[in-house]
Amino acid sequence: MSLPNLFGNNLPPLAQTAPPVAAAQTQSLYRKYRPKSFDSAELVGQEHIVRTIRNAIRQNRVAHAYLFCGPRGTGKTTTARLLAKAVNCLDPEVMNRPCNSCTSCIAINSSATSDVIEIDAASNRGIDDIRDLRERVKYAPTQLQTKFYIIDEAHQITGAAANAFLKTLEEPPPHTKFVLATTDPEELLSTIVSRCQRFDFRRISIEATIARLRGVAAAERIPITDEALETIARHATGSLRDALGLLDQLAVYGEHEDASESITADSVRALLGVSRNDRVERLIEALADRNASLALGAVNEAVESGEDPRQLNRQLVAYLRILLHERAGGSPDADNRAKELAARFELPELGRLARIFSETDYKIRHSPYAQLPLEIALVDAIVGGAEPFAASAQPRSSAPQSAAPPPIRPSDDHLMAAPPTTALKDRLRQGGRGNHLHVVAPGESAPEEPVVLSAPASDSAKSPALPVVTSPQASGELSVGQLADLWLQIRNDVKAVNRRIEALLASIDPVAVSGANITLAAAYDFHRKRMNEDEVRGVVEDAISRIVGQRVTIQCVLRGEDVAATPQTAVGAPAPAVEKTVFQSPPDEPISVPSQPAADNGDSAIAATVGELDTAEEHERDLQRLQAAKNIFDAEEVPS
Repeated sequence: MSLPNLFGNNLPPLAQTAPPVAAAQTQSLYRKYRPKSFDSAELVGQEHIVRTIRNAIRQNRVAHAYLFCGPRGTGKTTTARLLAKAVNCLDPEVMNRPCNSCTSCIAINSSATSDVIEIDAASNRGIDDIRDLRERVKYAPTQLQTKFYIIDEAHQITGAAANAFLKTLEEPPPHTKFVLATTDPEELLSTIVSRCQRFDFRRISIEATIARLRGVAAAERIPITDEALETIARHATGSLRDALGLLDQLAVYGEHEDASESITADSVRALLGVSRNDRVERLIEALADRNASLALGAVNEAVESGEDPRQLNRQLVAYLRILLHERAGGSPDADNRAKELAARFELPELGRLARIFSETDYKIRHSPYAQLPLEIALVDAIVGGAEPFAASAQPRSSAPQSAAPPPIRPSDDHLMAAPPTTALKDRLRQGGRGNHLHVVAPGESAPEEPVVLSAPASDSAKSPALPVVTSPQASGELSVGQLADLWLQIRNDVKAVNRRIEALLASIDPVAVSGANITLAAAYDFHRKRMNEDEVRGVVEDAISRIVGQRVTIQCVLRGEDVAATPQTAVGAPAPAVEKTVFQSPPDEPISVPSQPAADNGDSAIAATVGELDTAEEHERDLQRLQAAKNIFDAEEVPS
């Protein structure tokens, strides 16, 4: 048939076009083979949960709310759907539910009912969504007997929304059940958890994963070797969904002209970018032989072959874990080769190696050269661990002779006699603060005359030595000088317990010691009050007591207060004498400060080499002020 047009010519006949054919939609294996019943051949690895739920259905004691928590891919949402089908199933035999043949089961399987509602809490997490949910639960189900709300990723619900959900979760209508699924139950409010029956889903074992993969591969006619199935199961780390997804990917990867050829473990490793076991074993041999060249060569060979250094490191950690278990008492995953390698290490060595390479995973991820952190870790494990390994290999009989003697706390005479190795400014920057004041304990005889130490003349010709003023003390007594030298170590110990308290110690110095009482000085009243709190003071006292080897107590005062009167003494006891340690002066100004006031001992003469003094006491005070200014600012005297 032709149609005339305005120009008198006939148009060509219309072409007969075929209707478009819709492309067949394929379904992933983990969705296609999602369990449809509680049969152990389908829902694998969660027998403890299946038994409890089936007994609850048989006894008609299904709870109003359940909490399913566990790692990804272990069957939480699938079990929630099976529970909804079993509760609404019409089969008269309770133990056959769900039957997958009644109208209720068919409607749920085909998602043709509005009475089983799945909610993604990651996108419906606000209080408005919970308000809408509270309004909807009031309505009775339209098709099924019981309405089910399956809330996935329930830990994503906000705090306000969770609080608004409490009453509905605790007392829902009789026709409504809730199932909450989450991978992080610790993020849920305890009030939410207490209103639910909690079931913890376990990671699926390697044997159960292999059995399920073998059944799916047989149903899909995918030729694959047992070694390849084991490699897939180990890489899935207990997630059956990941294992089925990888099998689906391998089924496409292995398709070629020769369809009879099976998928091998090498194909799995090539697809995943992981290394062969012999390469990991070669790294273990290099660690045992302390051969850095062999270890670095193995890593370089793996990278050049296109393998992922992060996967290689993870394989190494997994293999070290097997050796660790084998060395500790036996591992079911260890073959003969693994047992031979485990015998070449001591148990502490394997623990240290596992710790080193476990911490390397994060560095590999954020490194511009992915293999470099792994290579550094190998060198550190081989070269840096030689001495500890050699020590662990010694026989037990030689342990008492080779044991290091207990640390001996140096006496104050030794600390005070040796001049400081760094200036005051450097000591302040490094954490070694303090005014080097020492309070003599009650009952201890105060020295009558200070001792002035000076360097020999031969040494002064090479480098001018600064005279140090010190006073002898009883051996074993704690002093401010010791605390100043140990202050950085004290701060590090406190930092391991509480970082905020360690930051507070950055502005606080030890200024006086009276027996077991230590006085600290703070620059601000807020810091003083904070340090005198029981919790903060207890942490600092414990750290100091561990380091100095005796139990001490501390109290904090404002800087500038009378330090000598700060330590508490018994009523009627004589006031303790204060020993002051003056910092070093320039060679042309050696000074000496007496330990007792001139009025107490009757001696008002003060030794000085600066020149003739008109008034000894006035000049002494001037020198002390000048020295204090130098100590504060670490300044040098400008000659006039």
